[in-house]
Amino acid sequence: MHFLTVFTLTLCGALTVARGCDVPLAHYKTMHCQPVGNRPDGCPERYDCPSITAHESSKCYFNGKTYDIDQPVPDAEVSQFCSAACYCRSANPIAKFRCVHVDCAEFFKRFDYDNCVRQYSPQSCCSTGTVCGEERKKLATCELESEIYREGQRMRFKGNQCRTCICTAGFNATAIEQDPNCVETVCGFELFEEKQVYGGGIPVYKPDGCCPWEWRMPKQTDTVVKGAVSKPATDPKLQCKYGSLTLDVGDSLDIQQRAEGQKLSCSCQVPPLMHCMLN
Repeated sequence: MHFLTVFTLTLCGALTVARGCDVPLAHYKTMHCQPVGNRPDGCPERYDCPSITAHESSKCYFNGKTYDIDQPVPDAEVSQFCSAACYCRSANPIAKFRCVHVDCAEFFKRFDYDNCVRQYSPQSCCSTGTVCGEERKKLATCELESEIYREGQRMRFKGNQCRTCICTAGFNATAIEQDPNCVETVCGFELFEEKQVYGGGIPVYKPDGCCPWEWRMPKQTDTVVKGAVSKPATDPKLQCKYGSLTLDVGDSLDIQQRAEGQKLSCSCQVPPLMHCMLN
């Protein structure tokens, strides 16, 4: 997985998580799929995802936009992935992005975490500067979920890994939705994992992560386990397709576990894609 696969949008953007839905939906929101219907658990019945259902192999897709061959992506839209000069290029079996990786200066220096802080802006990959010693003590402080941060530091929410704020003077933890320095995470898998994303893969999440950790491709050994309360859908759009398998909501996969101590569970929860959890 690319070491940095997230960038951010303001909270009023398209990544707001469905209220009350405990199914990870970041992959749908990143692809700008549209929710359809509502369920009692707060989740949509399904998502409409043109980039999946009407995918053209001669085009690239990123953050709800379609790119022709040789068409560039504005640097401002990919800089937060530590990338630049991205463009869509022809490839087999589907077109893909090619980008230049940007190495931040701080990647190559030892850092004194006890006496210094790195400062960031909401739209940056690399830090905007470092403040140390007595000057560090003069910085404004912020409190979030019993943690103290200094001005310019990134603040992450324990209960919502998809949200990040930058500590600024006057930060108000009760008014983050109006704070332009508080952002929701959008994942960058379309830039780096297009073959898996648009080749039949499904997202694999870790419990404490926002974006998919990786994408799992179908295997011949996969079989369907019917859910205790699942029933065949009358609308095929309310089913998950995975390789040669069709699953109803509530169905799961019987899969061969890949490593001792890690358990992968995959199920159909919000079509059209299944998702997996790596515990």
